[in-house]
Order: sequence, then structure tokens, then C-alpha cells
Amino acid sequence: MASIIRQAIALSGARYIEQAVMLLTPVVLVRTMGTTAFGEYRLFWLLVTTVGLLFPFDVPRSLLFFFVRLDSERRRVYVGQTVLFLLATTTVAAFLVVVFGNALPSGMQDLLHHHGFLLTAFLFVWNLGLLLDVLPNAAGQIRWQAKAILATSVLRATLVILAAVLFQRLEEVLIATLIAACMRLGLLGYFIARYCGIRLLPLDKQQFGEQLRYAIPFGMATLLFHLRRQAEQWIVATMFSPAVFGIFSIAATLVLPFEVLRGALANLLLPRMSHLHSLGSHHELLRLNNQGNVILSAIIFPTIAALFAFSAEVITFLFTKAYVSGSPVLRIYLFQTLIHSIEISALLYVFKQGLSNMRSEALTFPFAILASLAGVWYYGFPGAAIGSVLASFMMSALFLKRLSEVTSLPIAKLQDWKNLGKIFGLSAVCALVVRLSADLLQPSTPVAAIGGPAAVLVLYVLILFVTRYYRTLAEIRKEWGSIQIA
Repeated sequence: MASIIRQAIALSGARYIEQAVMLLTPVVLVRTMGTTAFGEYRLFWLLVTTVGLLFPFDVPRSLLFFFVRLDSERRRVYVGQTVLFLLATTTVAAFLVVVFGNALPSGMQDLLHHHGFLLTAFLFVWNLGLLLDVLPNAAGQIRWQAKAILATSVLRATLVILAAVLFQRLEEVLIATLIAACMRLGLLGYFIARYCGIRLLPLDKQQFGEQLRYAIPFGMATLLFHLRRQAEQWIVATMFSPAVFGIFSIAATLVLPFEVLRGALANLLLPRMSHLHSLGSHHELLRLNNQGNVILSAIIFPTIAALFAFSAEVITFLFTKAYVSGSPVLRIYLFQTLIHSIEISALLYVFKQGLSNMRSEALTFPFAILASLAGVWYYGFPGAAIGSVLASFMMSALFLKRLSEVTSLPIAKLQDWKNLGKIFGLSAVCALVVRLSADLLQPSTPVAAIGGPAAVLVLYVLILFVTRYYRTLAEIRKEWGSIQIA
């Protein structure tokens, strides 16, 4: 038995290191490959991640819900049918990419023409490897997953950076990326063989149907969600040059650590909440979610505020002055990250609200596209990010309304809004004070990029201790951390 707080620290710590390593990679690439080649590299990942986000249809993530309810033999069956599903959908995705390649942005057409085989092979290897992001968690092997995250991220970054430094060409960088993905897939095979097993054939139609009935509505909602989130990137990739897209994509890179931490919390809580749901302990699972969000916000809110206040300096320091025009995009995305940092999507999974989720996404999707196009028309490429942010406001409101109906609780009681509001207010004040001080002192860019955000976080911690509000957070953390997970 391991406490949830220990598992959270292990998994989120590994994810943070992974994001730090991933951030280091483009920092090196922009200095070795040039803006055009770097933009093509980002286009490669845009296409790969779009396929990886759209075509699994949430079937791998459904294992987080089912595993705690299955015996060992049925677990083998569910792993096998998930692998077969990923193989089938990736085949369809690769076929569509090859057949309709001429409809892609011009930068991607060149990418397919020169590196089509590498791209196709990488799609299969990468999509199958997606299971490594959920299967150890579903099987209760959190520490193993944390180690796997660290090993694969460091390996990928090492190979890619070495290829970029030694060859300074896109092809060698893509080959290094493929080698790292193959080794990641091999690690997944080792985990399956040792910890859960697999049965590919014969396919159990009844159990496969049960998994699909649960996953597909969420999968369609996830597809629409990621189409909405990716739409602005595709708009920029279509309407602007690869170099401009590289600048735009920098902002998405910098907010990824927040998204990953939120996702790690959701994946960690979902199996436990699923178990509590099966026991009818709805109050307990809501408490888990609420306390987790308060703890998460105490970390994320001040960090978002610090990055927002010093976005231009941070981008200039990390990616050179050539990418500073991405600062407005980063600030827009930070608003969206603030909305998403209050994790409620796991509750939709637990209460099986896939159809409601899908309807909400379908309603919001066209609004997001139109808003992004209008943003580009009036504000240039930074405006493309506006649609996704406005849509996030709509989706959060719809999710809260639906959860209120399902749980028969008012929205005011679905989350600990009082503590969330206090943390947000304190973070904003700290960021404002430090930003104004920096404007008066006018430090150099490196000092502002490092010292500015650090000063925001230090001031935030000092105020927590001076006001003794840290005691409230410590009590919440202690109560949340005392919950045991098998």
C-alpha cells in the first residue's frame, strides 16, 4: 500500500523532469538547426501528436477505469484488445496521411515527400507506445512508470540533441527520434510480459464491446477537444511559414508542464475514484477531487502568474530574441492553462458522462474555429490562440453544470472555490508586485528571466507563512495524503 501523496510526488516529479528535458531539446535545436528546419521539426511533431491524440479514441485511457475491476485473465484480454485497436486505428491514420498528403500545409507536404517512410514508421511505433503512459498506472505500478518516464525522456532528448549537434540536419534528428521511440516500445513490451500479460487472439467480442461502449463517447469528445486545441496550430501552419509556426509552437511547449501535471493527477486519481464509485462512495470521490485541485492550484497558480509576468524575458532567454514575438501567444495560452488547472474531467469519466462530454465538445468546436480565424484576421498569428481559450471557458461551464445535475449538488459545492480563489488572488498580487519592481529596476534579460519568476515564487511562499495560510494547505495535504491506494 502506498499513500496517494507519495504516488503523486513520484509520478508528477517524473513528469516535471520529462518536461524539463523536453524543453531543453528545442532550446538546443533552435541554436543548431536554424528557424526553417526547426519549424519543419515542429510540423513533424504537430502531425504525429495530432494522430496520437485523435485516433486512440481514449481506448488506452479506459484501462484506468477497468483494471481495478478485472481479474488477471481479463486484464490480459483488455491489454490485447487495446493493442489491436491501436494497430487498426494507426493503420487508418497512416493511410489517410499518405493518400491525402496533398491537402496538408505546404510545409508538411515537403516533410512527407522527403521523410515519408520515417514518418509512417514513427506513427506506428509512437501510437503503440502510448500504452506506456497509462498501463503501469492502471496496474498500480506508479514507481515503475515514473522510472520509465525518466528513462525514455532522457534517452530521447540525448539522441535528438546529439543528432542535431553532430549533423545539424532534420533527417538525422528524425532518425534519432524514431530510435528512441522504438526503445520506448521495447520497454512497454517488457512491462506487459512481466506485470500483466497480453492475449491478442481470439478477440472477446463481448468484453471488447464493453470497453468500446465506455471509451468511444469519451474518445469522440477527446477527438473534438484535441481538434479544438490543435485547430489554431493547423491554422497557423496553413496561413504562415514554417518559421512563424515554430515561433507559435514555442508557447505550446512552455505550457506543456502544466498540462502534464494536471493529466498526471487525473490519471492517478481515476483508478481510485473508479473503485470508490463502484462502492457507491460518491462523497469520498468528490472529496478526493476537490482536495487534489487545491493542492495542485497551490503549485500551478503562482507558477502561471510568474511565467505570465515575465513571458517575454523567458522566451528571449531560452529561445533567443528571434522568438520573442511568441510572448503574446504564451500569455493567451496561460489563461487557458489556468482554466484547465482545475481538474474536473476525471469526474466525467467516473460518472460515465461520455455522451454529455461529446455533445458539449461538438457544440463548442465550431465556435473555437471561428474565433481563432477571427483572431488571426484582427491580431495576426497570436490571435489564433484566442478561440481555444474562449472555448475552454464554455467547456468548463458546461462540465460544471452537468456534474451538478449528476451529483445533485450546486456548482458552489463541487469544488473548494474559497481556497482556490485565495490562492489565485495571492498569486496575481505577487506577480504584479514583482513585475512592477522589475520595470523600475530594469535588470538584464537573463536576470529578469530567472530572477523574476523566482522572486514571484519566493514572495508567494513568504506570504503563505506570514499569513499562516500554509497551515490550511498543510491540513488539506495531510488529509488527502493519508488516503491509501492499493
